[in-house]
Amino acid sequence: RDEAFWQRPVHRRLASPMASTKMSEADTKAKIREYLNLTLPECFIPELGEQKKGKVRDIYFAGPNVVMVTNDRVSAFDFILPNLIPFKGQVLNMISEWAFAQTKDIVPNALIENVDSMVVVQKKMKNLDVELIVRGYLWGSMAAAYEKGDRTFCGLSVADGLNRFQKFDTP
Repeated sequence: RDEAFWQRPVHRRLASPMASTKMSEADTKAKIREYLNLTLPECFIPELGEQKKGKVRDIYFAGPNVVMVTNDRVSAFDFILPNLIPFKGQVLNMISEWAFAQTKDIVPNALIENVDSMVVVQKKMKNLDVELIVRGYLWGSMAAAYEKGDRTFCGLSVADGLNRFQKFDTP
């Protein structure tokens, strides 16, 4: 890997591949190909202890903390796709860090430190095994069920007469 590239702040690394505002499709694809050798498909660091391999993260249980390395794998519908996306792990970590920062005054969270653009350290916590989907639009499996006549989702009623992809008044 190019050390000078990795020394740049993450926002500069993410901006640099597509710095030009007007690129042709061929130029864009060529630029992406240029960075494919910088993708991280997986991370194995036995010194960090027990590993759990997730869909888009490699997770290590190190004492009272958890070290999560976000990779560039792509997951859709619980299936890991064969292609990697350059900088995807970094962007995912940036989104997670932003979300933790936005909610830290509302509820304590697990984030201890973002030690690298692809690595975070968090407190080890008990997983509640709860998945939450917040929809702002009539979309996905909800839209399919709505079109078949369902109007109640997770105990909430949805009005009649909506169109697929329509924005809800409140998410």
